[in-house]
Amino acid sequence: MRTGLHWILAVLLLTIPISAQNDALENVPGLEELEARLESFQTQFDTLEQYSPREFPDFKELEITHQLVERLDFNKRKFDLLVSMYNLVEDELLPRLITLSAEQPRQRSLWLRKVDIYTGKGETSLTEIQRQINSVALLIERLEKQIERLRESEHQKELLAATTLENRVGADIPISTRIRSLESELGKFLSNQKTESQRLETLKATQAEQEKKIAEKKQEIKQLEVQAREASDPVKRKVTSALAQVRVIRLNGLEIPKLNTTQTFVYVTENRIRNLENRISRTQEELDALKIQRRRELRNQVLRGVLIIAIAVLAVLLLSRVARKVVDKTMKRVEESGQLDSHHKQRYQTLSSVILSIIKVLLWILGALWILGELNIDYAPFLVAAGGLSLAIGFGAQSLVKDFFSGFFMLMEEQLALGDVVEINGKAGTVEKISFRTIKMRALDGTMHIIPNGSIDSVSNLTHKWSMAVVNIGVSYDTDAEKVMQVLKDICSGIMKDPLWKNLLVEEPLPQGIISFGESSVNFRILAKTAPGQQWAVGRELNMRIKRVFDTKGIEIPYNYVNVINRTPEPLKTD
Repeated sequence: MRTGLHWILAVLLLTIPISAQNDALENVPGLEELEARLESFQTQFDTLEQYSPREFPDFKELEITHQLVERLDFNKRKFDLLVSMYNLVEDELLPRLITLSAEQPRQRSLWLRKVDIYTGKGETSLTEIQRQINSVALLIERLEKQIERLRESEHQKELLAATTLENRVGADIPISTRIRSLESELGKFLSNQKTESQRLETLKATQAEQEKKIAEKKQEIKQLEVQAREASDPVKRKVTSALAQVRVIRLNGLEIPKLNTTQTFVYVTENRIRNLENRISRTQEELDALKIQRRRELRNQVLRGVLIIAIAVLAVLLLSRVARKVVDKTMKRVEESGQLDSHHKQRYQTLSSVILSIIKVLLWILGALWILGELNIDYAPFLVAAGGLSLAIGFGAQSLVKDFFSGFFMLMEEQLALGDVVEINGKAGTVEKISFRTIKMRALDGTMHIIPNGSIDSVSNLTHKWSMAVVNIGVSYDTDAEKVMQVLKDICSGIMKDPLWKNLLVEEPLPQGIISFGESSVNFRILAKTAPGQQWAVGRELNMRIKRVFDTKGIEIPYNYVNVINRTPEPLKTD
């Protein structure tokens, strides 16, 4: 009985301090808040772990790259929560427990049990949090590399597809196109080489930094182990020992694997650079070979082009000469036939000149098209450009169109012909050339007038079909008018009978009689209808004959004279 009471009292004595200790623990300021924050982090982490994309069926419908991106996003959020949990435990909870152990040494056993919770194997222990951080960090790195490789693989597939298509039609691709393609490919290789070189430098710098960091971590572990051995407070000793163990876990599970990965990437990047150098060398050799081939082909094309152009020019010149001979021969037969008058002959000469010009233009156009076809130059764009040019002429060059149509109707209506003496817009001269755009005529003093057809307001043709010589003669008032008329008739009859002048006259010249009275003369007129352009020669001959006969007959041709009257008084005579 006494023994049972002793056991009951012992149990009560053991129970009372524990409950008192628990009451004291619950009233520790700030500790509950820290544990609540840690529990909140753990709840968020469990939620992310539960709804991870690898277990969520809807993500299976996404593309692989999108799935990896979603997984990467979730793991980054998990990593942030784990780091927050780790920092909370190491920087706040454990230092708080060390402080409480120093302040309340009688409850040190309770603080040791709390330290065991945060340094042991539980979900919220430093070691477990660090292992999860290591795992998630390596998984994030792996996902990032997978995404990078997938995107690089997609890019390589696009390049391969383009290269395959190019190789499939490689026989039809011109050398210039292949050279541009190789130059583009060479540029990409050089750009990739530069990028890989920069990446290699970054990786080597990262490798050196990681090696330095590992050395620092090892030194930190040694210092923590020394501090743990030298600590007198069991709570501080346990916490310091746990921190050293966590550093070892981080070193072996995160830092060293990262260093190994970096060393692997350095090796892989060096291999990529060597492969790029080999591809650059091969591409450069192929590019040089194609450039040599292109120079050879260009030389051959130039020689062939020069030969074709020479043949085309000779052919056009030969055909133009043949056309000219045919036209000249036809005109000669027409002139020798004697069935056409001089006016129609002039018209045919004008039309033949225009037709020859059109034939030359057509021959040159056909020659140019033949040259382009033989040189394998697509002249369809030139035809389109010609259509566009025609449209531009229709809207922006209306004056040229006006000149063309004015020249066309001028020829069709027989307004003038080559050799005609005309007066256009106040300028007179002999027509030397007629085209659909301009008229060129030579003035008496040798001046060449070039007049656009569209600017012609009126045309005065002095040699159209026939001409008229107008001769005006003045005689003195003392001369018998009947005698003058008879003399003039004899002169007109004489020139009509003269075989040298008969062919230049259409009909016998006609004296018209007195046409006016001048200040010192009575004016007569003779009209002589002549062949086109002969009026000036006939007029000069009539003037010559009139002068000769008037001199013989004593008929005076008056001229102006002045009577001078001296009104100065004579001086007085002196005896």
